[in-house]
Amino acid sequence: MLGLSVDKNYIHAAILSDGGEVVGDFQTPTPTDSYRDCLLAISNSVAELEKRAMAPGLTGIALPGVMLDDVIQNTPIGWLYGKPIKQDLQASLGREIVVSGYGASFTLYEALHGAGRDAKTVFGMHIDATCTGGFVANGRTLIGANGVAGNWAHLPLPAPVPYELDGHDCWCGRTGCMETFVSAEGVEQDYFKITESRASATAIASAAANSDIVAESTLQVLEDRLGRATSALITIIDPDVIVIGGMLAEMERIYRTVPRKWPGYVTARNPVTRLVPAQCGTTAAAAGAALLAQMQ
Repeated sequence: MLGLSVDKNYIHAAILSDGGEVVGDFQTPTPTDSYRDCLLAISNSVAELEKRAMAPGLTGIALPGVMLDDVIQNTPIGWLYGKPIKQDLQASLGREIVVSGYGASFTLYEALHGAGRDAKTVFGMHIDATCTGGFVANGRTLIGANGVAGNWAHLPLPAPVPYELDGHDCWCGRTGCMETFVSAEGVEQDYFKITESRASATAIASAAANSDIVAESTLQVLEDRLGRATSALITIIDPDVIVIGGMLAEMERIYRTVPRKWPGYVTARNPVTRLVPAQCGTTAAAAGAALLAQMQ
């Protein structure tokens, strides 16, 4: 089984065994400003996958965005928007491919082979520079009537306080999306507003661990917002497990602090949902795309 995933920085590629284990992988930079160059890079990655696997195979490709009538919509990679990428890739490769959402693919692989493999219902939240997600029930990915199931990041932040109502414009064209608050870029922007200094989310977390008061305050605000975001998910779909992937998955403290926020927002008296870090690394979405291709 062969799978690729595309994000703003890298094209990740994975070869899976018949049992679904990753037995080979590589990555290449994502072209930054050209649709044609992206098609070429993906086609070259598929060719390299087949060379390493020593056989052609049905390939699944996970993309950031929503597919509607085989055209990509609502994507943070601007030059992909509105493009018939499935049709163009099939013309380039000369055979069928299966295109899926990045968040759905990431969540499926974590549900079957990673942090959610012992659960019946798994919600995935991939939180990096941008955010996406997916929902898996009984080993099957739920896509939805409109193809947007799991697209939590572009719902409004629940229970906003007055200062959270302004100045949060999202790349999707809306304002107040959860992504603008809890993504790595959102955390970095909060820190900049206070300090007028630029720092990565990873550096902010490190500074907080070393008793930096401003960094600590920034993370506490993030944790409350994540508490509200995950509480909304629990209230609506009540998953057994919420898996966090991406850059924020590395912040170990959130798995303690965020669940402490739930009693204030969730109607269940003592929520038993588990919040856990992803286990399958950067190849999870590519591997999940391969599994989705086989399932379809």
